[in-house]
Amino acid sequence: MSNYKKISQLLTIILFMAMLIVPSTIMFFNPKEKKQNKNEEELSEIDRVNELFQKEFGLKTELIDSYFKLKNNINESPLPNSCVIGKNGWYFLGNDYNNLFDDSFGHNIIIDSLELKTIKNNIESIRNFLTSKGIDFKIVVPPNKHRVYPEYLPYSHPQNKTRLEILNDYLKKEIDFEILYLRDTLVKAKSEKLLYYKTNTHWNDYGAYIGYNYTMKTLNKTHDLPIAGIEEYEEVIQPIKINDVTQQINLTFKEDAIFLQKKDTIEAKIIFRKYRKQVFSNPSKTKKLLMHRDSFANSWMVFFNESFGSTIYLRGYKLNKKLINKEKPDIVIFEIIERNVFENLSKQQDL
Repeated sequence: MSNYKKISQLLTIILFMAMLIVPSTIMFFNPKEKKQNKNEEELSEIDRVNELFQKEFGLKTELIDSYFKLKNNINESPLPNSCVIGKNGWYFLGNDYNNLFDDSFGHNIIIDSLELKTIKNNIESIRNFLTSKGIDFKIVVPPNKHRVYPEYLPYSHPQNKTRLEILNDYLKKEIDFEILYLRDTLVKAKSEKLLYYKTNTHWNDYGAYIGYNYTMKTLNKTHDLPIAGIEEYEEVIQPIKINDVTQQINLTFKEDAIFLQKKDTIEAKIIFRKYRKQVFSNPSKTKKLLMHRDSFANSWMVFFNESFGSTIYLRGYKLNKKLINKEKPDIVIFEIIERNVFENLSKQQDL
């Protein structure tokens, strides 16, 4: 065997060994801080090592981050079904989330007639129970960001009816019930201020106020409730804390947004606060609101607290008869982001 061949084989072996050893060395000695698993203390030593290799082996994280950044730099999403890169720095959720990207155009919609009937029966059951107690019931739906800012999506399609619009038509026809969909009022207001975050799925404080104001005006067709005025708040520009859309592709951006702060003292006081339930009291107001809600309500709770003597916020959408009988609210609202309407309203209600 020639010396050249021996050297070539030796180099091949050395290169192969380096490929095995270097990633492991980097994994254990990389000074970059890693995020700790919240359940790490519960793992056995073997499980901890196994998890370390799965999540942090060698250059895995660095290579994935580099790939995501490269795709973003050429305006392509590395995970288009999770995060869609729009125009002018806008990011949107993709079809992994209840097919919401296609649904924004009314495309590729599949609605089971049985699902429509189930939702109808659930709503009718809730309404009948609450009406028997003299309680007003509303379902209020903040729109997906795609429906308010379609001009920033990477492309457009002819617009057909969305799943929510089809559901609303069905409910109006079958049981004379209309979901309060906030899209039109937000679209009308978007020329005045930015209403949604660019790198987050949610509306900002100003968008939340527009939604609150419209909801209160709708309630006041049958009630007499005070409405907090926008002039009672001052705008503060601050960076947002979470880029929940771009986190899908391991990217973090600094985004400044409008936050509204009350000029005078906030009258509402916190009575109880946990993740799944919050209770506020405002002695200067009278009526009681119970709201089943999701994360979109985070930004508008402060406004509703100014309109009611007592406000109760609950995560999830299963009506609790015992709680209703105990609290005796004047109004019950289900606030549900558009993409989750079918999922949450099709769950069985035991009333």
